[in-house]
Amino acid sequence: MNIKKITLSLTTICLIAGVSLAQDKSSESLEITTVKTYKINMGDEREMRTVEVNTNINSELMMKDSDKDNVNQARVLDSMPKITKTVKIDNDKDDAFDEKIVFTYNSNTPEDFVLVSKDKNLLVAIDKGENLEIIEDMTLKSKNEANNKSTYIFTDENGKEIEFLVEEHTNMTNQ
Repeated sequence: MNIKKITLSLTTICLIAGVSLAQDKSSESLEITTVKTYKINMGDEREMRTVEVNTNINSELMMKDSDKDNVNQARVLDSMPKITKTVKIDNDKDDAFDEKIVFTYNSNTPEDFVLVSKDKNLLVAIDKGENLEIIEDMTLKSKNEANNKSTYIFTDENGKEIEFLVEEHTNMTNQ
């Protein structure tokens, strides 16, 4: 065998193995960006804030084991999607975003809540059409903190507990 045939054979084997491995862990992703406003009580006045919410829903595609040799495989719909929300907050009257909060959670439905802040405290805001409504009386239960990341538990209005991880909370005006 000459070198060209050996190289071609090895390349073909690597390509087939790569395609086979890539098909084992397939996923699909959906990204949605919306702009919302909310009013926050700052003591003597209520201020209007603007937020841009980028929601990324990533689901692992799982197929039925009985269809593993078929070209058209049936999907298993019980995989839990990972939802990542990036919230950029404009705290003043200019057009630049001043703060960024990135958090992730697993859920079968993209819950209609986002995190906003007031005086370095995180608040939960519920999606109400074009606006967000802050739940004033809610305190987030902190589960644990490690490596500047905090895990919290939020109980929605239906009593369902949603655990989420705050990946990043930065003030963008000081960068």
